[in-house]
Amino acid sequence: MSVKNKYNLLSLLFYLVGCCAAGFVAVFLQFKGVSNTQIGVVTGSACVLSIFLAPWLSSLLMKIEGLSVNRLLCMLYVFMGLLFCGMAWLPIPVILVMGGYVMLYSLYLSTAPMLQVMASGYAQEGEEVNFGLARGLGSVSWAITAVLAGPIIDRFDPRILPVGFVIFGSMMILLLLRMPQTKGQKRSGKGAKGGSIGHIIKTYRVYFLILLGFSCCMAGNTALGTYLPNIVRSLGGNTSTYGVAVFINAMSEMPVMAMASKWMKKYGAMNLCVVGGCAYFIRNLIVCLAPNLPVLFFGLLFQSISYGLLTAVVAYYVIYYLAPQDQIMGQTMIGMMTSGCGSMIGNVVGGVLQDTIGLSAMYVFALTCTVIGASVILRARAMDKKLQKAA
Repeated sequence: MSVKNKYNLLSLLFYLVGCCAAGFVAVFLQFKGVSNTQIGVVTGSACVLSIFLAPWLSSLLMKIEGLSVNRLLCMLYVFMGLLFCGMAWLPIPVILVMGGYVMLYSLYLSTAPMLQVMASGYAQEGEEVNFGLARGLGSVSWAITAVLAGPIIDRFDPRILPVGFVIFGSMMILLLLRMPQTKGQKRSGKGAKGGSIGHIIKTYRVYFLILLGFSCCMAGNTALGTYLPNIVRSLGGNTSTYGVAVFINAMSEMPVMAMASKWMKKYGAMNLCVVGGCAYFIRNLIVCLAPNLPVLFFGLLFQSISYGLLTAVVAYYVIYYLAPQDQIMGQTMIGMMTSGCGSMIGNVVGGVLQDTIGLSAMYVFALTCTVIGASVILRARAMDKKLQKAA
């Protein structure tokens, strides 16, 4: 099997395992007796922790000579599997469940950028990979897992989730060990060290603005996504219906992600980022105003040209426009700004607003964040045009 096909399969397995850990976070924690506000604290704390954990893990790749992305992921997912099973099956108090899930969720968020790092590493080493297609296949696997897991959870209980995590995680680890080892950057050259966060912000100002806008959009998107089970229930659905909603949400991403590289070359990265920001507003507006489940499902289809498009374009932006020594930190910052900062704000504020005021207040918050995010992305395009004229 070629490296390209192995990478596609890895992405599929990675997000299948991820759906078990993060796709039903509210369902699992509510089963364990955690309130909406506490869920917000758990997921928000995990996002904050991932802001520090992700760059630290990336720094290990540069500091430890024999450590590859493959080996690091294997070690982390063995630990995560043991932790998830312990939370599910051991008779431990709620506070320990919350603490354990903070660690599990933060590790998941911190390891997600590692697939982008691997894509950068293989590209620099001359191996052909299609990150957009691979990431799209990951969305498909997430979607299928969600739609199948919903009825299974309804019939049994959420403790079935760590079982799936261990089974599919083991398959992922075996595949990682059979793939070429990569550190995510060139091993040769003049010994240039990878850039710091401050260096990335100062050197690539347009890129940082794109991430900042994406982060704001993610704050609104995360509030609606984490508490989507509550939205579905408010419209008369159940856990099975929620699984269908997640299926539609994730499945729609695949075609757009697969085409992102070609569209980038034809229309330009900045134009696609603007399309993604505007699509975020349309998506979240429909979700917030949905009077019934069919309209909600229709709104979730816009996940394709919002999150799906921005995720692929930003990853390709790093590969095409950042120096090789800056790509590990550049890819890591995607997760820090979106899954870290943006998701932290969305999780915490979304949970508190629901418990204190109600769903309507969370809707207002989500739309406000999305408008701010789309505006920042428009500002990034204006800055990019200005810099191009000055060059």
